[in-house]
Amino acid sequence: MLSRIFAIIRREYLERVRTKAFWISTIIVPVFLGAMIIIPSWLAVRGGGTFNVAVLDLSGHFAQPVADEVSHMLSSDKEKLVINLKPIEPGPDPAATRERVKNAVQAQKYDGMLVLPATLPGSGQPEYLAPNVAAFKLLSVLERSVNNAVVAARLTGAGLDPSQVRELTKRVGLKTLKLGTKGEETRDQGQGFLLSYAFMLIIYMSVLMYGLYVMRGVLEEKTNRIVEVVIATVKPFELMLGKILGIGAVGLTQFLIWGIAMMVVTAPGAAAAVGLSGMQMPSFPPLLMIFFVVYFVLGFLLFGTLYAGIGAAFDTEQEAQNFQFVIMTPLIASLLLMVQVINQPDSALSVVLSLIPFFTPMLMFLRMTLVQVPALQLAASVILMVATILGAAWVVGKIYRVGILMHGSKPKMKDLVRWIREA
Repeated sequence: MLSRIFAIIRREYLERVRTKAFWISTIIVPVFLGAMIIIPSWLAVRGGGTFNVAVLDLSGHFAQPVADEVSHMLSSDKEKLVINLKPIEPGPDPAATRERVKNAVQAQKYDGMLVLPATLPGSGQPEYLAPNVAAFKLLSVLERSVNNAVVAARLTGAGLDPSQVRELTKRVGLKTLKLGTKGEETRDQGQGFLLSYAFMLIIYMSVLMYGLYVMRGVLEEKTNRIVEVVIATVKPFELMLGKILGIGAVGLTQFLIWGIAMMVVTAPGAAAAVGLSGMQMPSFPPLLMIFFVVYFVLGFLLFGTLYAGIGAAFDTEQEAQNFQFVIMTPLIASLLLMVQVINQPDSALSVVLSLIPFFTPMLMFLRMTLVQVPALQLAASVILMVATILGAAWVVGKIYRVGILMHGSKPKMKDLVRWIREA
């Protein structure tokens, strides 16, 4: 039995790995993703841009304080954002001046116009007029500068020293420490959870992408009449399990290559970012990494088996795609149930949900990043998933054995049940 399964795995794996399409897609995807990440970052580092902003100060008191705040903020700016503020005298007719400057902005003499109302600092709302209001870095600097200048004026009017008030109201951060299994304290500002969340999304996207790969592989075999000869020499369970593992191994190989490429490209940048920001690298125990691989592989095989079942039941990809929502439902449900697990990872409901094989790859892994999950629950989750995979492969094999002989008819649920009984 094992020899036949390994022979099928070897055939499925080598047949796909040797194709040009496999290596082209393996090379193109990391290059494309790398370009999507590196090019925007490179453009951002090259410079924040230069903006000429006209300042129409109707109050007559805030143009200079705002300019001082802008200079102070940009003095430590590493993106080389330059904001040139051009004071505009309101003149005897402020409304006409505002219209004239607005026309100058439209004529691209200025990038924008900042209007400070005459009622400041008591009331009124400053305005910024520009053809492009999506320059978020510029808008953030202007908004904070105006706010700081107005607040300082209000404090001075109340007889308070703005610098002293700023010092007294300085924000106090909360230092978070995560307790380990032996009571050790590790600094954690949420980086570990964010990293685990990223791993969960990797599981989600990989299952969706490579599940379709498995489904297409099964559909391709159904169109090849040689499979009818093969099915006469091996059991349907052996054939389906071998196909799922073989095609799955191709996807995992490709994913492993991508993962190594991404680590090589992003590791230096991540280390530099951590060094510049003063953040610590997230604590990620080896056991957690091991179980990520375990749940990744098991989740891949489970949902790949389900996708193979859809491919075994239908003749065309169009028909099969109509039933993909059946497989996607537990994946989407896992994302929705994350809130429950995050809030109460040790509750009875969270434990039960994480032990359901269709939710285990994401929810049990999430629980592991939040609390110390008992070894019995971890072992139970793995055993349940393996049993579910084997059971699903057996059912799919039955459907496949009959499905390859059924052409031209779209099966219903009662037909699938009948196929399983008859196979």
